Parts: sequence; C-alpha cells; structure tokens
Amino acid sequence: MISEAVELISNAKRLRIFSHHDADGIASAAIAVFVARRLGLNYDVTIRNQLTPQDVLGGSDVYWFNDMGSARLKDMRNVSGVVTDHHNPIALETHYTENGNNIYQFNPHLEGLDGSISQSGSSTTFLFSSNLLPEVSAVSHLPVVGSVGDLHDKKFGRLVDTDGEIALLAKNMGIIDIKQDIRYFGRSSKSVSYMLRFGNDPKIRSLYDNPRAVADFLVEHGFDRRDLKTIRWIDLEPEKREELITDIKGILEREGQDSSRLTGEVYELNGEPKSSMVKDARDFSSLVNATSRKGKPDVGIRLCLFERGNTMTEALQLYSDHLDSLRNASRILDGIEGKSVGNVLYYDFGNALENNITGTIATRIITHKKVPNSSVIMVMANLGSMKKISARISLELSEKVELSLLFRQAASGLGGTGGGHRNAAGAIVPIGKEGEFVERVNELMKNIST
Repeated sequence: MISEAVELISNAKRLRIFSHHDADGIASAAIAVFVARRLGLNYDVTIRNQLTPQDVLGGSDVYWFNDMGSARLKDMRNVSGVVTDHHNPIALETHYTENGNNIYQFNPHLEGLDGSISQSGSSTTFLFSSNLLPEVSAVSHLPVVGSVGDLHDKKFGRLVDTDGEIALLAKNMGIIDIKQDIRYFGRSSKSVSYMLRFGNDPKIRSLYDNPRAVADFLVEHGFDRRDLKTIRWIDLEPEKREELITDIKGILEREGQDSSRLTGEVYELNGEPKSSMVKDARDFSSLVNATSRKGKPDVGIRLCLFERGNTMTEALQLYSDHLDSLRNASRILDGIEGKSVGNVLYYDFGNALENNITGTIATRIITHKKVPNSSVIMVMANLGSMKKISARISLELSEKVELSLLFRQAASGLGGTGGGHRNAAGAIVPIGKEGEFVERVNELMKNIST
C-alpha cells in the first residue's frame, strides 16, 4: 500500500495539500510542502478548521490531507489521494475505495496506537513522507513541534512511542536537544515570574495567579525585582534552575501534590539562539499556532521551513494579536455563566468569540478553573449558520471515555459532524441544535458511567 501511495503523490500533476489549522496541522503542512518542493511538484496549500463539503469532492487533482481527513472519509467523493491523520477514523480501511475514491489512509489508530498520545498528525505525515523522500529527516524537528503542540508529552512528561522515536531521530541529526527541565509553558517566551504564576501541571497553589507571592519567592532566590518581568527561564544558569526546581518541588510536596510532574523532557532547537522564541519546541508550537489562528498560516509554514527575518517579525506580531484575542475572550468568559446539563458544563459565546479559538478557551477553562474531573467542558461559538463546539475532559476521565467517538455519535442525525481525540474533541451542528447535542452528550455520559 505504501508504494502505491508514494507513486500517487510522486506522479501528481497537481497536488492539493489540506491541513488542520493548529500547530500540529501547520507542522504537517510544512512537511508536505518540503516534500512537494523537493519533488518538483505543482502544489497548493489549504488550511482548514474543518473540511468543507467542497473540499471532499475530488477531481483530477491528487489530494493530501494532513492532520485531518480520517473523520470525513465517508463524505468524500471521487477523491484520489492520501490521508495522514491521527484523529479517530470513521473507516478502518487503509485503502478506501467506496464512492469512487482511491484514498490511502495512514493513521496510528489502524496500527493499535493511541493517536492522542503516541503519534501526532505531523508524526504520521513525517513517517509517510520518509518513504517519499529520505531527505525529509532534515525537518524532523517539525513532528516534535507538532506533537508538543498537541500536548502529547502531557501524560508521561515526555514524548513516547512514535513521537518519541522521531524526537530521538531529530536529536541524532543534531537538530534538537532533549533535556530534563521544568515543563511549564513559556521557557523561552515568557518571564520566569509569568511562567511560575500560571504554571498549572502541577499547579503551585501558593503561587498560582499570585504575582506578589511569585515576586517574593524569586527575590528570596536572589532575583532583582526590576528584572522579574524580563528575565526568562531559559536565560538562567543551570545551577539557578536546579535551585528553583528543588525549592518548588518542596512547596508542591508540602501542598500534598505530585512534584514529579514538575520536570520532564523539553525539546530545544540547536540552530536557534537562546533569545529566539522558537528555541523551545513548545513555544515554537505556540507561535506557529498563533499565525494560523490570526489567518496567516503561510507565515507559520515558512517559519517551520527555517525562514526568519521578516517572517519572524510578522509571526511575533501575529502572536501578539492572538494574545490580545485570548485576553479579550477571557474578559468575556468572566461575564458568562456556564450552564450545566448533568456532567456537561458549556459556555455559548455566540458571535462574541472568534470561532477558531473555542478549543483554546475550553483548555483554559479545564486547566485554570475549578471544575470536577467528571465534567465535559464545552465552548461554543457561531460559525455562519452552524455552531462550532470544542470540548475537553480531564486525563482521569479520558481513561474511561473516548470523547471523539462520543461527539461523533452525538452529532449524528443533527446535520453536523463530530470527532477528535480521547480527551479533546469538537463538533459542528446547525444553530438551534446545540441544546439537543448537549443533551445527547449528557445521556451518552450517563450510559458510560453506569
């Protein structure tokens, strides 16, 4: 099957690359672009939040769906191409030929792997691409960026299985360095004080969202108060990092928390200066994600493919704009009461929220607000005549619930679609049907719990 899929892409007169709009999808798109350029193919790139009905109607072109497509195979008609995805597939065929299609599907779920932990969309795209072009190893950092962007390192404190193997390849290529360090977001993009203030896995209760307590803690460790808003974790000497880690672990243990989650593997790009926001892979993924959310995914793709200079300047501005959008969304969230239906807690922003950040806000709610581990957190926003719904559940609940399958089932018959991962899923249903969707999810949750 691989050889047939490789031949299909290699001989494409025109290659249409479709990718998801998050960091994993942008990293996937960049890998596909790298391959297409090296093979001298005529190609174009489309980045989508969700595939449209027109996207899944084929023609004479060859299609390459990255980090999406597996949930929409049965909607495709006369499509010739390849799907490299890691979301829960709706069809289990590796060669899907129904409805006039000629589609080769590569997905870790078909190999018995968990696509939400073991193999990201960009890792899947990379693995397939290695059969097309051995030189793709030159961009083996991109699956690392995509995987940490999808939080594949969250459960174990490191990338595992396929993701981990590709990270080791990138290390052996000299592209990245793998270190043991603090795992909080913002090692190269935020000040130490900001990073400690909002670090949440594990959450330091005495410091969380308490700027004065954080400042006092850092001053006690020799920091100048005037530097607290500028000095970053990555700027610190190794000895100072170890000193802080030791004391933070002590605080966590006194608070009765698991201090082992504070540290784990972090991934740094060797070719980047310490001053660069893309030095740390997680910060890199955050920057790439922002370019797409603000409507400029091409900037993120160029950044993935080693462009800097003006590209970096534009990316940083888009990142700043994205942060403004998130701050605005947080202000709106403070004025919205979540509504409960059983174990479902949902927030409907209507037209007040950019519909491409519903997932980000859902993550913020489940991360930063006190919600029961048994809750399904949903964030909704209008998308034309449809309602965009993103949901998150705790890692504990995801051991019992496959949220993507539940969302697919709940959306069925409502004129919408659903899918995603075990602990993070989304759906689109017609406006007016969202209430029924919530009820269905709640009923399905009852069946699981009983």
